Amino acid sequence: MRLAVRGLVRRFGGLAAVAGVDLDLNAGEILGLIGPNGSGKTTLVNCISGVLPSTAGSVTLDRHDITRWSRVRRARAGLARTFQNLRLFRFLTVRENIEVGMDAARGRERGQTGIPSELEARLGLEDLARTVVSQLPHGVQRRVEIGRALASRPTVLLVDEPAAGLNDAETAELRELLLAVRSDFACSILLIDHDMSLVLRVADRVQVLDEGQVIFVGRPQEAFKQARVVEAYLGVQ
Repeated sequence: MRLAVRGLVRRFGGLAAVAGVDLDLNAGEILGLIGPNGSGKTTLVNCISGVLPSTAGSVTLDRHDITRWSRVRRARAGLARTFQNLRLFRFLTVRENIEVGMDAARGRERGQTGIPSELEARLGLEDLARTVVSQLPHGVQRRVEIGRALASRPTVLLVDEPAAGLNDAETAELRELLLAVRSDFACSILLIDHDMSLVLRVADRVQVLDEGQVIFVGRPQEAFKQARVVEAYLGVQ
């Protein structure tokens, strides 16, 4: 098992945004994390990645308890993420952004010099390596952000709303990209997205949150057969 979360709680004052969540992400798996706005999805990912400290509970990565580790130490252990709102260095080139991902996670170790060009080739960015990212379409910038995350050679990739702002064609490309990342990089993926056409087509399992609690874990095609999921996610009584 790559990632295990047990009893995770994150409070903001008296509000428990995440209220005792368990989560398992297996080696080679894509797990979709879905739920209505405010259900605790991004807060959970922030706690897993170290952006926020958890109030209680534990996070284990490849059998190492990383609950109190810094973001940098988690990255060096094999955990990488993207963000709902793009956090690229807009006035750096595609290659420079990817190199930042290398530096932030593991530094420039011997033998890493070929990583940027390798990622550019696999992500279809070869001809754009020297282009400043602010000049690129939104969908291409998403690919650059995924490339920057992969530059650290993670075992687990947390992807937060990658389809946000994409059109149908770009979402279809993203779907194929996520499947390729899983196979080409031997990387487990935790995927948050509101685009159900994306999640249901790429996820092996889905986990549904509502008000900071897990209300379903199982096969994607079974999720919306559950009355509680339909009520929570779609607002249907």
